Amino acid sequence: MRNKFNIFKPLVLLIFMINPVFSQSAKEILETALERSLALSNSYYKFLIESKVESLLFPMTGELFTKGEKYFIDTKAIDQIYDGENIFTIIHENQEIIVGNVDILLLSFTPNQIFNFFLENHMLNINSDSERHIIEAINRDDDNITYFISIDSSNYSIKKIEMKDLISGQIINSFLTLTYDYNLTVPLSLFKFDIKNYDNYILIQ
Repeated sequence: MRNKFNIFKPLVLLIFMINPVFSQSAKEILETALERSLALSNSYYKFLIESKVESLLFPMTGELFTKGEKYFIDTKAIDQIYDGENIFTIIHENQEIIVGNVDILLLSFTPNQIFNFFLENHMLNINSDSERHIIEAINRDDDNITYFISIDSSNYSIKKIEMKDLISGQIINSFLTLTYDYNLTVPLSLFKFDIKNYDNYILIQ
């Protein structure tokens, strides 16, 4: 009897240690993921975006570097830099550089943008296991569109986001993290725009 109790006691302790992780609400998990992403000195995502909507941009593979709210997105067709004040969208095919503020976004998938988007205008549900949190986000303005956000439960990084049309049951768009790393050493110039790097490009403000 004593042996059984000795086994049972650490098992109960383990359950109580694990339970707070699984009892977190979807909102709390998104807020924690946002806080952690902004706290990292530098983070890196290699990503793949696919879409059922016909577009010359997709599928798109690229790299995303972040430093707090600053970021640099590098893809074959479009690059984007946010230096903390302005967004510079570099369209290579047209050799154009569009200068805007944080309200003008063509590529809106940095952790800061993603988590705030879902926190502001979505009804949230959650299903967690030991490896990931799956958050279902239903748009308050269009309940036919639902997102499924997969977040790594160990480091709160984005693993995958799927946008689903509930009428057709089809996944319309998906964002997949191919590689993720953080606390890297990258040059500060990566998050600064320099027109000298873009010969013959037209600047549009």
